[in-house]
Amino acid sequence: MSFNTGSFVGKLIELNNSTQSIQTLCGWAIHHKRHAQEVVDVWFQQLTKSPKERKLLFLYLANDIVQNCKRKNIDEFKKEFSRVLPDALSHTYKSALEDLKTVKAIDRILAIWLQREVFSKEFITKLQSYRPKGLRAGESESGEGGTSPNNKRVRTSSDSGGPDAETVIRLLVNLERGSALQDTKMKQQLQNLPPEVWNVTSVDKISDRKRLEGLLKSIDTTYEQISNHRIRLQTEYTERTKVANLLKEFVSHQKQQLKHVEAKILEYQGKLQKVHDVRGRLQSHLTSLPDLTGGGSLAPLPEPGSLFGGGE
Repeated sequence: MSFNTGSFVGKLIELNNSTQSIQTLCGWAIHHKRHAQEVVDVWFQQLTKSPKERKLLFLYLANDIVQNCKRKNIDEFKKEFSRVLPDALSHTYKSALEDLKTVKAIDRILAIWLQREVFSKEFITKLQSYRPKGLRAGESESGEGGTSPNNKRVRTSSDSGGPDAETVIRLLVNLERGSALQDTKMKQQLQNLPPEVWNVTSVDKISDRKRLEGLLKSIDTTYEQISNHRIRLQTEYTERTKVANLLKEFVSHQKQQLKHVEAKILEYQGKLQKVHDVRGRLQSHLTSLPDLTGGGSLAPLPEPGSLFGGGE
């Protein structure tokens, strides 16, 4: 299966910010590690041509590639990305002068590379030097410990002690939206392949050279499709495992919250009963007191003369 520049450009155009999309293209690129220079050159060309709101996607893809290559001891991409990253970071930082969210996201990528020793400290320092001057290190539109434009704290799972519902829902929606299991187009393509693709013995019976060449081309395409689909399935398996664990954590947290709410209900029922009892005592005590408002129920006081004078 040969590397095709046009195919890679098409994949970069279709790239989106879902984890599945990035990891799938990362796997495809690493599969073509013998063409690392071409892959990185096309990556850089498309990065500079892309709209500023998509440039961060290219850095996320590069991040996924270099980190996976480090784990797998693949050196080709580290060498090639080291060649273009200074210009790529300079270009992306300049395009994000008004976009603090993007600047902060790039900062986090570089911090991860430094922490995990993906690149040398000197190289990271060089990349950080392209950061726009005048921006404080903690200034951000969002992110860890950051604030949103309206200065409200960004809600994270640590704020409530467990995963927030929005995160869980978003992950579930993303899984179902890009599920390899539900890829009917792939199933249809495999069903339409010539039977010789699945039967090795039938190949020996073909004597027509053109037919063999056509079949070989079809098999190369099929191999690439199946390889990409397998990567998608592996990625989906990883993502579903993460979501399943997150759901367990979410359910566990909700059960804890349920117990907490039940305890609070009992606590406030007790408070309500105490207030009710005090209210009853107040009403009872109030009715037992004499009425001093002058409502006409008491006799008028006698005149002083009638108290000390003699009787007639």
